[in-house]
Amino acid sequence: MRVRHLITQKKRQKTDTGWCRNDMAPRFSPIYTKSRPIKAGWTWRSSVCCSDDGSFILTALCNARRDNWQAYLMVDTPEGASVVGRFESHGSHPGVHGHAHCYRGGIEVGASGLDNLVRCPPADKPHRRTNAWTENSFWEAARRFFRVTDNFGPLFNDAT
Repeated sequence: MRVRHLITQKKRQKTDTGWCRNDMAPRFSPIYTKSRPIKAGWTWRSSVCCSDDGSFILTALCNARRDNWQAYLMVDTPEGASVVGRFESHGSHPGVHGHAHCYRGGIEVGASGLDNLVRCPPADKPHRRTNAWTENSFWEAARRFFRVTDNFGPLFNDAT
């Protein structure tokens, strides 16, 4: 299946970890075989989502002090989890952007699926919209980008 079809499928969020500051266990980001250490101001959040055609995991990693915001969508396959695409914003090079590898169809099991993904729009194109992200506003933007909805109520319950 094409990457754009995986991203644009409507997904329903089934679980949500909320924001965490402890090490991220593989069940929350199954592309990693061991727990991912979380240090120095980083937080993470993960949710299991489903569509009519499959199961997905959306994971976000954020560091507000470094102005580094990353979210990635993984699809569950019989061989393991595969990164479909990334949604990012970085203070070092402003502009919300995505990364995907359209020629592999979104299926490459393991953490290698995070590497060598094409950036859209390209870094040399004018798209320098900057955002004053909070953890929750970035999570909501990533959910919109990856077409994830829920029935959990408002996301903005706290001041973060």
